[in-house]
Amino acid sequence: MRHYSILQILILIIITSCNTETSKQTPKGISLPSDFGLIKDVIYGHDYGMAMTFDVYVPQNPNGAGVILTNSGGWTSPYDTFKIEENGKYRYTTDKEMSQMNTWHVLSPKALVSNGYTVFEVRHGSQPKFLMSEIALHIRRAVKFIIHHAVDYNLDTNRIGLWGGSASGHLSLLIGLTPEIALIDAKEEWEQTRSSISAIAVFAAPADLGKFVSDNPKELENRPVLRMKDEQFQEYAPVTYASKDDPPTLIMHGNADKVVPLIQGQLMYSALQQAGVESHFIVFENTTHSPTVEQARRGVDEALAWFDKHLGNKSKD
Repeated sequence: MRHYSILQILILIIITSCNTETSKQTPKGISLPSDFGLIKDVIYGHDYGMAMTFDVYVPQNPNGAGVILTNSGGWTSPYDTFKIEENGKYRYTTDKEMSQMNTWHVLSPKALVSNGYTVFEVRHGSQPKFLMSEIALHIRRAVKFIIHHAVDYNLDTNRIGLWGGSASGHLSLLIGLTPEIALIDAKEEWEQTRSSISAIAVFAAPADLGKFVSDNPKELENRPVLRMKDEQFQEYAPVTYASKDDPPTLIMHGNADKVVPLIQGQLMYSALQQAGVESHFIVFENTTHSPTVEQARRGVDEALAWFDKHLGNKSKD
């Protein structure tokens, strides 16, 4: 219980500090730049004796909604650099730095936070140490933990979304479409409850893992996490779980993507449409798995509009 009490106190201090000109009351080790507050290394669980953590980006003018962003690339975490530490303070990754990373969603925390969303940057155990079953469990636990503690962040549990690209997008879909699954090692009541998400937005996300590896045999060589039993390819494929009660889902994909081919986005969208789920599919022309800054910005803008629509950004009303 002490852990949660301290966490709540830190959150209150940081939210208060975000609305002042100084951060004199900020706990040691937490720096508050002018554009966002940061709560680092919140522990949501443990595995193999290691702490599983997430960071929280706190907006100056919160709108009461939150977006969970899994920091994952090739099921390795952390993969993306959303923020840079300089002289003990944090700033967002710049466009130039982002262009050198060749990744889709580095720009997303800045866009979301500046529009009032509280952003949770979640890290999971990385392959090859961790299996797909363990990685999925980490993200599922994080989502349940965040929803359970939503009140601590002044969030409405009915206004929480998931966002990710590539492996992060796969995990966002997998967890967002299966809120009814409890944690296999659940001890607390919150670990057994539904963790319903209100909106999902993904880019270039693997959706049918069986087809993904059959179309890209080298992925089995490069990513041990994909060396699974036949039945597991279906178990960890988001297309398996499309059902009419799924949250509104935005699928974005580049038509020149050779790493995660366009068919993956098409299959996910088709499954959602057949299930009667509110969904939208955007194809980005001449776009590979490594986007330009302009392409990435458009993807983030589309995701932001999707969240505004389905999470109800009251700050824009």
